[in-house]
Parts: sequence; structure tokens; C-alpha cells
Amino acid sequence: MEPPNAPTHAGADPRPYLRERASAMLQIADGRSARQMARHGLYKPRKPETVCRWLAAIDAALALTRAQPEVVSLVYADAFILTRQPTLAAVWAAQGTEPVARLSQRRNTRWRISGALDAVTGRVTTHAAARMGVAELGRFLRRLRATYPDRRLILVWDTWPVHRHPAVLAVATELGIELLWLPTDAPWTNPIEKLWRWVKQAMLHHHRQADQWEALRDQMAAFLDQFADGSVALLRDVGLLPELDGAVTAVHGPTTL
Repeated sequence: MEPPNAPTHAGADPRPYLRERASAMLQIADGRSARQMARHGLYKPRKPETVCRWLAAIDAALALTRAQPEVVSLVYADAFILTRQPTLAAVWAAQGTEPVARLSQRRNTRWRISGALDAVTGRVTTHAAARMGVAELGRFLRRLRATYPDRRLILVWDTWPVHRHPAVLAVATELGIELLWLPTDAPWTNPIEKLWRWVKQAMLHHHRQADQWEALRDQMAAFLDQFADGSVALLRDVGLLPELDGAVTAVHGPTTL
């Protein structure tokens, strides 16, 4: 199932991706070349009608899921990379002391985690591997289908080329998983990105287990397992709880990005 070539969505703003372009301009002003920005896809124009149609389709599917939670499930998916070396960030420390990040002399090993966040229950389903290519994404989709065996399952993820690989699309079709698309390089459109930000803050910033790789992986698995049965608190934190009066709200808000 290829991402659709969408007709113009009513009210589409002709200035899409303002945040993305502003970020590119700031980085250029900071000394990075415009060519480098273009190579990373940070300065290319987008088709607002396509993006608006994708986001409108996702909000419609979310409304359907909230109206029929026993029949339909919608999940937002994305990947996260766990690294052996800690990430550096501003942190609190006692006056007169400095925070210490303990680095390893070993290679910066990476562990990739594909995750799916249930938009109604807050359940998180994950699949981890050293590399997340076509074969592993197929296994991830099969795990998702096993988690939701008797439901209409709608999967929302971005247009990363591997997500659109014919083999991955074939597995999705075989399993009856419907795919909806988010634009690449727009993490603010995917609620699971907020979970990954929390994971990074809790697990990676200044961690002291660079030489205890297996223990770090086990801690990551335990952290994510707390959401295996769903979490209302997680839904609140990522902005997926509907209004208190029961009205369904659009996750993406205005179509202007």
C-alpha cells in the first residue's frame, strides 16, 4: 500500500513545515551550509495538500477507534535507538559539584527498538534487534498482529523508505494491517515520539552502564514493559486523551505545520 497522492485538503495552508524550515535556517545561520541542510532533507519543499490529507485521515481513523474501541485499534509506531554510550544533557547537580558521564572504551553499540503505542489504551508493543531492516520490521508487524488478533488494526508511521519497502508492505497486506502515513522529519506529528523523549531522558542521559550493556538493555526492556497492559497516564503525557466531555479531539490540531 503506497502512500496516497492526495487531493487538496480543504483549508490547507500553503506554508507547510514552518518549524522544519525555521530550524534549517537557524542551523545555516549557525554555520552549517545550505547544501548540507538540503542533503539531510531539512530544507526541501513539501506538498501541503498531501500532508493535510494524511493528517486528516489519521484523525478520522482515531475518531473511529475511540467510537468503536472493541472493534478497531489504532497504533502509532516509530523506532528508538538505545546506545551504549550515555547522551549528554544539562542536568541538576549539588552546588560545587559537576555531573559525570562515564563513557566506555568499547564501541558505541546500538540496539534498535520498534514500538507501537495504542491510541486508546496506552499499551506499548515493542520488538528489538541489533538492526531494524526489512526482515525485522516484518517480525514487528507479526508481533503487532498477534497482540491484536481479532481486530481491525490501523498502523500509523512515517514514510521512512524501509516502511515502504515492497516486502514490508506485503507483510502488512498479508496480516490485514492498514497503513496510514506521517511525513518524515516531522516528529511532532507522532505521539510516540514523546514517549521516546521520556525514555531518552530517563534511560540515556548520563547513565553509568556503558560497560554493562546487557544490564542496560534489560533496564530498557523493564522500563517499556510497564506499559505492556496500557497506561492512561502515558496517554495523557503524549496528548492522546480526549476531552473530558467525551468529545473526540484531533491529535494534530491545525493542519499548519
